[in-house]
Amino acid sequence: MPGNGRLMKKVREALARLRYGAAFSQQGEEAAVRAAIGAAGLDCAAGLQTLNNVLRETHGRPFDFGKDSVHWLVFACLSDAFPETARILEIGTFDGQFTAILARLFPAAEITTVDLPESDPILRSTYKREVDDAYRSFVARRDANLAAPNIRFRQFNSAFLLDRVRGPFDLIWVDGGHLYPEVAWDLAAAHHLCRDGGQLLCDDVIPAPDGPRTAYVSPDSYQVLDYFAVRTGETLHLFLKRCAFKHAGVPRKRKYIAMMRRKVTE
Repeated sequence: MPGNGRLMKKVREALARLRYGAAFSQQGEEAAVRAAIGAAGLDCAAGLQTLNNVLRETHGRPFDFGKDSVHWLVFACLSDAFPETARILEIGTFDGQFTAILARLFPAAEITTVDLPESDPILRSTYKREVDDAYRSFVARRDANLAAPNIRFRQFNSAFLLDRVRGPFDLIWVDGGHLYPEVAWDLAAAHHLCRDGGQLLCDDVIPAPDGPRTAYVSPDSYQVLDYFAVRTGETLHLFLKRCAFKHAGVPRKRKYIAMMRRKVTE
């Protein structure tokens, strides 16, 4: 029953706080994220100012380290560091909320965003889109978010990405399926399409081998990224995705945003 599920969730959260709460500091986690962004060669303070200027227009509030995903901030930092960015690829549009932020952060860039077509059975069977009314509401929200003139929306399964888009891209954001096989072919294709010196970023990366495995998250993306890092010598940067205890308090469940700079070939 739904009520029992909510009760069990509250019990698990209470037990997690008993076990990990005393040693957890959201302020400390935020400081660590800022330091990690700086260690990746980006200006976190300037990026935060840039992002907040956008979020006041789109959300009416500034960035919140506790509940907002840090990839918003990392891309804002990248927009400051690489204003000449011309082409961006997003794998996994969902409702277009982040695509709209990208369009404001990189107004001069062409943004290609890819998601599943209506004919793909995965689309309607995930994220509570089975009911027609809910799906229509989702589509309306997505289409409104994709209205900026520098956004190009493509609908096809990313398994066929290399047949449907042409690189290179300066920045690539991978936020499609997070389990094998999808995450493996998405990251391999993204690495192929990223220009030399470009940046490849990935959502919901779980480094813990015993991390959660659901229909939406798993440690698989970290394994693929680590595979590339070992074989290319490219540095894998990890930024804690959200800093509140509910998201980051249990070590094995911590999710990160990953970033790799593609090597410049001689």
